[in-house]
Amino acid sequence: MLNQRKDYYEILGISRNATPEEIKKAYRQLVKKWHPDRHQENKDIAEEKFKEIQEAYEVLSDPQKKALYDRFGFVPENGMPPPGQGGARGGFEDLFEDLFGSFGDFGGTFSDIFDMFTGGAASQKRRKAANPPIKGEDKFFSITIDLKDVLNDIKKHIEYDRYSTCSACNGTGAKNGNSFTTCPRCNGTGTIKEEERTFFGVFVRNYQCTTCHGSGKIIQERCNVCHGSGKVILREKLDITIPAGVEDGYTFRIPNKGNDGKNGGPAGDLIIKINVRRHPKFNRSGNNLETTIEIDYVQALLGATIELDLLNGKTSLKIPEGTNPGTVLVLKGHGLPDFRTGKYGDLYIKVNVKFKKPGLREKRLLKEIAKIKKLGE
Repeated sequence: MLNQRKDYYEILGISRNATPEEIKKAYRQLVKKWHPDRHQENKDIAEEKFKEIQEAYEVLSDPQKKALYDRFGFVPENGMPPPGQGGARGGFEDLFEDLFGSFGDFGGTFSDIFDMFTGGAASQKRRKAANPPIKGEDKFFSITIDLKDVLNDIKKHIEYDRYSTCSACNGTGAKNGNSFTTCPRCNGTGTIKEEERTFFGVFVRNYQCTTCHGSGKIIQERCNVCHGSGKVILREKLDITIPAGVEDGYTFRIPNKGNDGKNGGPAGDLIIKINVRRHPKFNRSGNNLETTIEIDYVQALLGATIELDLLNGKTSLKIPEGTNPGTVLVLKGHGLPDFRTGKYGDLYIKVNVKFKKPGLREKRLLKEIAKIKKLGE
Protein backbone atom coordinates (compact mmCIF):
# COMPACT_ATOMS: atom_id res chain seq x y z
CA MET A 1 0.00 0.00 0.00
CA LEU A 2 1.08 3.61 -0.40
CA ASN A 3 2.36 4.91 2.91
CA GLN A 4 -0.66 4.59 5.21
CA ARG A 5 0.88 6.65 8.00
CA LYS A 6 1.28 9.83 5.97
CA ASP A 7 -1.33 12.57 6.03
CA TYR A 8 -1.46 13.56 2.37
CA TYR A 9 -3.68 16.54 3.10
CA GLU A 10 -1.13 17.84 5.60
CA ILE A 11 1.73 17.26 3.13
CA LEU A 12 -0.01 19.44 0.52
CA GLY A 13 -1.20 21.92 3.15
CA ILE A 14 -4.88 21.69 2.20
CA SER A 15 -8.14 20.83 3.92
CA ARG A 16 -9.97 17.55 3.42
CA ASN A 17 -12.67 19.48 1.55
CA ALA A 18 -10.23 20.92 -0.99
CA THR A 19 -11.45 21.03 -4.59
CA PRO A 20 -9.47 19.42 -7.45
CA GLU A 21 -8.35 22.92 -8.49
CA GLU A 22 -7.09 23.68 -4.97
CA ILE A 23 -5.26 20.34 -4.84
CA LYS A 24 -3.54 21.03 -8.17
CA LYS A 25 -2.64 24.59 -7.15
CA ALA A 26 -1.08 23.44 -3.87
CA TYR A 27 0.83 20.70 -5.71
CA ARG A 28 2.26 23.12 -8.26
CA GLN A 29 3.44 25.53 -5.58
CA LEU A 30 5.08 22.84 -3.46
CA VAL A 31 6.77 21.09 -6.39
CA LYS A 32 8.33 24.37 -7.43
CA LYS A 33 9.33 25.15 -3.84
CA TRP A 34 10.91 21.76 -3.08
CA HIS A 35 12.49 20.84 -6.39
CA PRO A 36 15.95 19.44 -5.54
CA ASP A 37 17.63 21.87 -7.95
CA ARG A 38 16.60 24.69 -5.63
CA HIS A 39 18.10 23.08 -2.53
CA GLN A 40 21.66 22.15 -3.41
CA GLU A 41 22.73 22.51 0.23
CA ASN A 42 20.05 20.09 1.52
CA LYS A 43 19.43 18.01 -1.56
CA ASP A 44 18.62 14.78 0.32
CA ILE A 45 15.93 16.48 2.40
CA ALA A 46 14.49 18.20 -0.67
CA GLU A 47 14.41 14.95 -2.64
CA GLU A 48 12.50 13.20 0.15
CA LYS A 49 10.08 16.11 0.45
CA PHE A 50 9.66 16.20 -3.34
CA LYS A 51 8.88 12.48 -3.33
CA GLU A 52 6.28 12.91 -0.57
CA ILE A 53 4.57 15.71 -2.49
CA GLN A 54 4.43 13.57 -5.65
CA GLU A 55 3.04 10.64 -3.66
CA ALA A 56 0.36 12.78 -2.00
CA TYR A 57 -0.71 14.32 -5.31
CA GLU A 58 -0.82 10.90 -7.00
CA VAL A 59 -3.49 9.83 -4.51
CA LEU A 60 -5.49 13.03 -3.96
CA SER A 61 -5.70 13.91 -7.67
CA ASP A 62 -7.20 10.52 -8.55
CA PRO A 63 -10.91 10.37 -7.53
CA GLN A 64 -10.85 6.62 -6.88
CA LYS A 65 -7.61 6.61 -4.89
CA LYS A 66 -8.77 9.68 -2.95
CA ALA A 67 -12.06 7.97 -2.07
CA LEU A 68 -10.18 4.93 -0.76
CA TYR A 69 -7.75 7.11 1.18
CA ASP A 70 -10.56 9.17 2.72
CA ARG A 71 -12.33 5.98 3.77
CA PHE A 72 -9.43 3.87 5.05
CA GLY A 73 -6.63 6.39 5.68
CA PHE A 74 -4.49 4.65 3.08
CA VAL A 75 -4.83 3.18 -0.42
CA PRO A 76 -5.09 -0.63 -0.20
CA GLU A 77 -3.23 -2.40 -2.96
CA ASN A 78 -6.00 -4.90 -3.57
CA GLY A 79 -8.45 -2.08 -4.12
CA MET A 80 -6.39 0.33 -6.15
CA PRO A 81 -7.72 0.68 -9.71
CA PRO A 82 -5.12 1.08 -12.44
CA PRO A 83 -4.44 4.73 -13.41
CA GLY A 84 -6.77 6.02 -16.09
CA GLN A 85 -9.33 3.23 -15.55
CA GLY A 86 -11.80 5.24 -13.50
CA GLY A 87 -14.25 5.80 -16.35
CA ALA A 88 -16.70 3.51 -18.09
CA ARG A 89 -15.28 0.17 -19.21
CA GLY A 90 -17.87 -0.69 -21.82
CA GLY A 91 -18.74 -4.00 -23.46
CA PHE A 92 -19.00 -7.24 -21.52
CA GLU A 93 -17.47 -5.75 -18.35
CA ASP A 94 -20.29 -3.22 -17.96
CA LEU A 95 -22.98 -5.82 -18.72
CA PHE A 96 -21.49 -8.33 -16.25
CA GLU A 97 -21.28 -5.78 -13.44
CA ASP A 98 -24.78 -4.47 -14.13
CA LEU A 99 -26.09 -8.03 -13.73
CA PHE A 100 -24.04 -9.23 -10.76
CA GLY A 101 -22.69 -6.13 -9.02
CA SER A 102 -19.16 -5.34 -7.97
CA PHE A 103 -18.62 -8.39 -5.73
CA GLY A 104 -16.94 -6.02 -3.30
CA ASP A 105 -18.65 -7.78 -0.36
CA PHE A 106 -16.90 -11.02 -1.29
CA GLY A 107 -13.34 -9.71 -1.12
CA GLY A 108 -12.82 -8.94 -4.77
CA THR A 109 -13.62 -6.47 -7.51
CA PHE A 110 -15.36 -7.00 -10.82
CA SER A 111 -12.02 -6.83 -12.65
CA ASP A 112 -10.73 -9.69 -10.50
CA ILE A 113 -13.68 -11.88 -11.49
CA PHE A 114 -13.47 -10.78 -15.11
CA ASP A 115 -9.78 -11.71 -15.15
CA MET A 116 -10.70 -15.19 -13.88
CA PHE A 117 -12.81 -15.83 -17.00
CA THR A 118 -10.51 -14.09 -19.49
CA GLY A 119 -7.20 -15.45 -18.31
CA GLY A 120 -6.00 -12.02 -17.21
CA ALA A 121 -6.77 -10.34 -20.55
CA ALA A 122 -8.33 -7.35 -18.79
CA SER A 123 -5.23 -6.84 -16.68
CA GLN A 124 -3.01 -7.11 -19.74
CA LYS A 125 -5.07 -4.42 -21.41
CA ARG A 126 -4.69 -2.22 -18.35
CA ARG A 127 -0.93 -2.79 -18.28
CA LYS A 128 -0.63 -1.48 -21.81
CA ALA A 129 -2.33 1.72 -20.67
CA ALA A 130 -0.35 1.96 -17.42
CA ASN A 131 1.85 4.77 -18.72
CA PRO A 132 -0.14 6.58 -21.42
CA PRO A 133 1.16 9.80 -22.96
CA ILE A 134 0.18 12.78 -20.81
CA LYS A 135 0.09 16.34 -22.07
CA GLY A 136 2.18 18.80 -20.06
CA GLU A 137 0.63 21.52 -17.95
CA ASP A 138 -0.02 24.95 -19.42
CA LYS A 139 2.07 27.93 -18.30
CA PHE A 140 0.51 31.32 -17.62
CA PHE A 141 2.17 34.68 -18.21
CA SER A 142 0.83 38.21 -17.68
CA ILE A 143 1.91 41.35 -19.54
CA THR A 144 0.85 44.89 -18.62
CA ILE A 145 0.93 47.65 -21.24
CA ASP A 146 -0.17 51.31 -21.41
CA LEU A 147 -3.29 52.44 -23.24
CA LYS A 148 -1.17 54.28 -25.80
CA ASP A 149 0.56 50.99 -26.67
CA VAL A 150 -2.79 49.72 -27.99
CA LEU A 151 -2.55 52.11 -30.95
CA ASN A 152 0.01 49.93 -32.75
CA ASP A 153 1.42 46.41 -32.76
CA ILE A 154 3.91 46.14 -29.94
CA LYS A 155 6.78 43.68 -29.64
CA LYS A 156 7.70 42.26 -26.25
CA HIS A 157 10.53 40.03 -25.06
CA ILE A 158 9.46 37.66 -22.30
CA GLU A 159 11.30 35.13 -20.16
CA TYR A 160 9.79 32.45 -17.92
CA ASP A 161 10.66 29.08 -16.39
CA ARG A 162 9.10 25.84 -17.53
CA TYR A 163 9.72 22.15 -16.93
CA SER A 164 11.54 20.49 -19.81
CA THR A 165 12.29 16.82 -20.36
CA CYS A 166 15.74 16.03 -19.04
CA SER A 167 18.00 15.35 -22.03
CA ALA A 168 20.50 13.43 -19.90
CA CYS A 169 18.01 10.64 -19.18
CA ASN A 170 15.36 11.29 -21.86
CA GLY A 171 12.82 11.91 -19.11
CA THR A 172 13.18 8.47 -17.52
CA GLY A 173 14.79 9.71 -14.32
CA ALA A 174 17.43 6.98 -14.59
CA LYS A 175 21.13 7.66 -15.09
CA ASN A 176 21.94 7.77 -18.83
CA GLY A 177 18.34 6.76 -19.47
CA ASN A 178 19.04 3.06 -18.92
CA SER A 179 19.95 2.53 -15.27
CA PHE A 180 17.00 0.29 -14.49
CA THR A 181 16.61 -2.99 -12.70
CA THR A 182 13.80 -5.53 -12.76
CA CYS A 183 11.10 -4.73 -10.25
CA PRO A 184 11.63 -7.18 -7.36
CA ARG A 185 7.99 -7.17 -6.43
CA CYS A 186 6.40 -8.17 -9.74
CA ASN A 187 9.54 -9.72 -11.29
CA GLY A 188 9.22 -7.48 -14.33
CA THR A 189 5.65 -8.39 -15.27
CA GLY A 190 4.17 -5.08 -14.16
CA THR A 191 1.29 -6.87 -12.40
CA ILE A 192 0.73 -8.65 -9.12
CA LYS A 193 -1.16 -11.94 -9.26
CA GLU A 194 -2.92 -13.20 -6.17
CA GLU A 195 -5.23 -16.10 -5.47
CA GLU A 196 -8.03 -15.76 -2.97
CA ARG A 197 -10.23 -18.55 -1.72
CA THR A 198 -13.90 -17.74 -1.10
CA PHE A 199 -17.01 -19.87 -0.81
CA PHE A 200 -17.45 -19.25 -4.58
CA GLY A 201 -14.11 -20.91 -5.24
CA VAL A 202 -10.60 -19.65 -5.98
CA PHE A 203 -10.41 -16.20 -7.51
CA VAL A 204 -7.31 -15.07 -9.38
CA ARG A 205 -6.76 -11.36 -8.97
CA ASN A 206 -4.37 -9.36 -11.15
CA TYR A 207 -3.60 -5.73 -10.41
CA GLN A 208 -0.95 -3.25 -11.36
CA CYS A 209 2.24 -3.31 -9.36
CA THR A 210 2.37 -0.14 -7.27
CA THR A 211 6.14 -0.33 -6.88
CA CYS A 212 6.91 0.09 -10.59
CA HIS A 213 3.48 1.45 -11.64
CA GLY A 214 3.10 -1.30 -14.22
CA SER A 215 6.39 -0.72 -16.05
CA GLY A 216 8.10 -3.85 -14.68
CA LYS A 217 11.27 -1.94 -13.82
CA ILE A 218 12.52 0.53 -11.25
CA ILE A 219 15.33 3.05 -11.29
CA GLN A 220 18.59 1.57 -10.12
CA GLU A 221 20.61 4.80 -10.17
CA ARG A 222 19.03 8.22 -10.45
CA CYS A 223 19.98 10.70 -13.13
CA ASN A 224 22.49 13.13 -11.64
CA VAL A 225 21.02 16.01 -13.65
CA CYS A 226 17.30 15.85 -12.78
CA HIS A 227 17.75 13.71 -9.63
CA GLY A 228 15.20 11.19 -10.84
CA SER A 229 12.35 13.58 -11.63
CA GLY A 230 12.84 13.32 -15.41
CA LYS A 231 12.42 17.11 -15.69
CA VAL A 232 14.66 20.14 -15.47
CA ILE A 233 13.82 23.81 -15.16
CA LEU A 234 14.39 25.57 -18.47
CA ARG A 235 14.54 29.35 -18.90
CA GLU A 236 12.43 30.03 -21.98
CA LYS A 237 12.95 33.26 -23.96
CA LEU A 238 10.41 34.42 -26.53
CA ASP A 239 9.76 37.48 -28.67
CA ILE A 240 6.03 38.03 -29.14
CA THR A 241 3.88 40.60 -30.92
CA ILE A 242 0.83 42.06 -29.20
CA PRO A 243 -1.64 43.15 -31.91
CA ALA A 244 -2.96 46.71 -32.09
CA GLY A 245 -6.36 47.22 -30.52
CA VAL A 246 -5.94 44.44 -27.96
CA GLU A 247 -8.43 44.70 -25.11
CA ASP A 248 -7.79 44.55 -21.39
CA GLY A 249 -7.93 40.95 -20.14
CA TYR A 250 -7.43 39.42 -23.59
CA THR A 251 -5.57 36.09 -23.60
CA PHE A 252 -3.88 34.25 -26.41
CA ARG A 253 -2.22 30.86 -26.57
CA ILE A 254 1.19 29.81 -27.91
CA PRO A 255 1.15 26.03 -28.50
CA ASN A 256 3.79 23.72 -27.03
CA LYS A 257 5.51 26.39 -24.95
CA GLY A 258 4.26 25.12 -21.58
CA ASN A 259 5.69 22.30 -19.46
CA ASP A 260 6.82 19.21 -21.35
CA GLY A 261 4.52 16.20 -21.25
CA LYS A 262 5.09 12.76 -19.76
CA ASN A 263 5.61 9.43 -21.47
CA GLY A 264 6.02 11.08 -24.86
CA GLY A 265 2.96 13.31 -24.47
CA PRO A 266 2.93 16.79 -26.05
CA ALA A 267 3.98 19.90 -24.17
CA GLY A 268 1.38 22.21 -22.70
CA ASP A 269 0.73 25.69 -24.04
CA LEU A 270 1.81 29.15 -22.96
CA ILE A 271 -1.23 31.30 -22.17
CA ILE A 272 -0.54 35.02 -22.13
CA LYS A 273 -2.93 37.52 -20.56
CA ILE A 274 -2.77 41.20 -21.54
CA ASN A 275 -3.56 43.84 -18.93
CA VAL A 276 -4.06 47.43 -20.16
CA ARG A 277 -3.41 50.16 -17.60
CA ARG A 278 -6.07 52.79 -17.05
CA HIS A 279 -5.19 56.24 -18.44
CA PRO A 280 -5.58 59.34 -16.25
CA LYS A 281 -7.25 61.36 -19.04
CA PHE A 282 -8.87 58.87 -21.41
CA ASN A 283 -11.50 56.23 -20.82
CA ARG A 284 -11.94 53.37 -23.24
CA SER A 285 -15.31 52.25 -24.56
CA GLY A 286 -14.73 49.53 -27.12
CA ASN A 287 -12.71 51.21 -29.87
CA ASN A 288 -13.80 54.69 -28.85
CA LEU A 289 -12.09 57.01 -26.40
CA GLU A 290 -13.73 59.48 -24.05
CA THR A 291 -12.14 62.51 -22.40
CA THR A 292 -13.16 65.74 -20.68
CA ILE A 293 -11.79 69.28 -21.23
CA GLU A 294 -12.42 72.56 -19.44
CA ILE A 295 -12.67 75.93 -21.24
CA ASP A 296 -13.35 79.49 -20.14
CA TYR A 297 -16.89 80.83 -20.48
CA VAL A 298 -15.61 83.48 -22.93
CA GLN A 299 -14.25 80.73 -25.20
CA ALA A 300 -17.60 78.98 -24.93
CA LEU A 301 -19.45 82.17 -25.90
CA LEU A 302 -17.19 83.42 -28.65
CA GLY A 303 -15.76 80.13 -29.90
CA ALA A 304 -12.05 79.25 -29.98
CA THR A 305 -9.45 76.86 -31.30
CA ILE A 306 -7.53 75.05 -28.57
CA GLU A 307 -4.74 72.49 -28.41
CA LEU A 308 -5.97 69.04 -27.40
CA ASP A 309 -3.81 66.24 -25.98
CA LEU A 310 -4.10 62.85 -27.65
CA LEU A 311 -2.64 59.47 -26.69
CA ASN A 312 0.12 59.86 -29.25
CA GLY A 313 0.53 63.63 -29.57
CA LYS A 314 -1.59 66.76 -29.93
CA THR A 315 -4.18 68.18 -32.33
CA SER A 316 -6.26 71.33 -32.79
CA LEU A 317 -9.87 71.35 -31.62
CA LYS A 318 -12.37 73.99 -32.73
CA ILE A 319 -14.85 75.11 -30.09
CA PRO A 320 -18.02 76.45 -31.80
CA GLU A 321 -19.57 79.76 -30.68
CA GLY A 322 -22.18 79.38 -27.98
CA THR A 323 -20.99 75.99 -26.75
CA ASN A 324 -23.02 74.97 -23.72
CA PRO A 325 -21.61 73.18 -20.66
CA GLY A 326 -21.81 69.39 -21.14
CA THR A 327 -21.60 69.58 -24.93
CA VAL A 328 -19.88 66.51 -26.45
CA LEU A 329 -17.66 67.07 -29.49
CA VAL A 330 -16.51 64.18 -31.70
CA LEU A 331 -13.19 63.73 -33.48
CA LYS A 332 -13.65 60.98 -36.07
CA GLY A 333 -10.90 58.37 -36.35
CA HIS A 334 -9.02 59.50 -33.23
CA GLY A 335 -9.99 56.48 -31.12
CA LEU A 336 -8.37 53.02 -31.00
CA PRO A 337 -7.96 50.48 -33.81
CA ASP A 338 -10.35 47.56 -33.96
CA PHE A 339 -8.56 44.37 -32.95
CA ARG A 340 -10.00 42.45 -35.90
CA THR A 341 -10.59 44.99 -38.69
CA GLY A 342 -8.00 47.66 -37.88
CA LYS A 343 -10.61 50.41 -38.30
CA TYR A 344 -10.20 53.27 -35.84
CA GLY A 345 -12.91 54.39 -33.44
CA ASP A 346 -13.71 58.00 -32.49
CA LEU A 347 -12.72 60.39 -29.70
CA TYR A 348 -15.61 61.86 -27.68
CA ILE A 349 -14.81 65.12 -25.86
CA LYS A 350 -17.10 66.42 -23.14
CA VAL A 351 -16.80 70.19 -22.67
CA ASN A 352 -16.97 71.68 -19.20
CA VAL A 353 -17.27 75.49 -19.01
CA LYS A 354 -15.31 77.21 -16.26
CA PHE A 355 -16.81 80.23 -14.50
CA LYS A 356 -14.89 82.28 -11.97
CA LYS A 357 -15.37 85.55 -10.14
CA PRO A 358 -14.56 88.40 -12.59
CA GLY A 359 -12.01 91.15 -11.92
CA LEU A 360 -13.01 94.83 -11.69
CA ARG A 361 -12.40 95.62 -15.37
CA GLU A 362 -14.12 92.42 -16.51
CA LYS A 363 -17.01 93.16 -14.19
CA ARG A 364 -17.50 96.65 -15.72
CA LEU A 365 -17.52 95.18 -19.21
CA LEU A 366 -20.01 92.54 -18.19
CA LYS A 367 -22.29 95.21 -16.75
CA GLU A 368 -22.16 97.05 -20.06
CA ILE A 369 -23.09 93.83 -21.83
CA ALA A 370 -25.94 93.32 -19.36
CA LYS A 371 -27.28 96.83 -20.18
CA ILE A 372 -27.10 96.12 -23.88
CA LYS A 373 -28.98 92.86 -23.36
CA LYS A 374 -31.37 94.70 -20.99
CA LEU A 375 -30.72 92.15 -18.27
CA GLY A 376 -30.91 94.78 -15.54
CA GLU A 377 -28.89 95.03 -12.39
